[in-house]
Amino acid sequence: MTFSFKETLTQRFACKEYRDQVIPKNDMDFILEAGRLAPSSCGFEPWKFVVLSKRADNEELSKIAFGQRNVATASHTIIIVARTDLQATDEYIKRQIARICPPSDETRFHEILHAYTYATNAMNKEQLYAFAHSNCYLPLMQMATAAMTLGIDSCMIGGFEKDKVDTYLGLEEPFETAVILSLGYRKEEPKYQKQRLSIDEVVEYR
Repeated sequence: MTFSFKETLTQRFACKEYRDQVIPKNDMDFILEAGRLAPSSCGFEPWKFVVLSKRADNEELSKIAFGQRNVATASHTIIIVARTDLQATDEYIKRQIARICPPSDETRFHEILHAYTYATNAMNKEQLYAFAHSNCYLPLMQMATAAMTLGIDSCMIGGFEKDKVDTYLGLEEPFETAVILSLGYRKEEPKYQKQRLSIDEVVEYR
């Protein structure tokens, strides 16, 4: 089953429980590629995708995600991890800038490096995490949408015990859990029709 883009937007919903069916690897590759291609502020790509594909692992993860069934029953969960090494002194950012300007062009390289990190250089660790965390919603939505084009359901999950998830995944600096995407095939149809504000309430032309 596949959907057009418009159908995808109407079909996608926050799935609460999945049936026992595994997502094929080629479909997971497509979903993850959609996340990889997501835009990001300054092209920093301040994320990493940790994929859990074993039922036992997802069941354990659900215990620190308030027992949510859409984690425990998922075919796969993608934990989007934010990275905070986003300042001019960080090697990761230097590598990102090197993609658009070779370090051998030293003057221009440092001009671009400091221009791109003007905001992040002034941030403390908590602010860097908040910056990266907000960016992580871009691949989150892109992967959820890509999944739905293939008839694969999802739920975007922000309700979890962050420190415990960090520990469960064995994360170390500069990585911290940002948000979780569970994936699978719906066990039941949605109980309610999609409800949204009217276009006139959310759009203002000037």
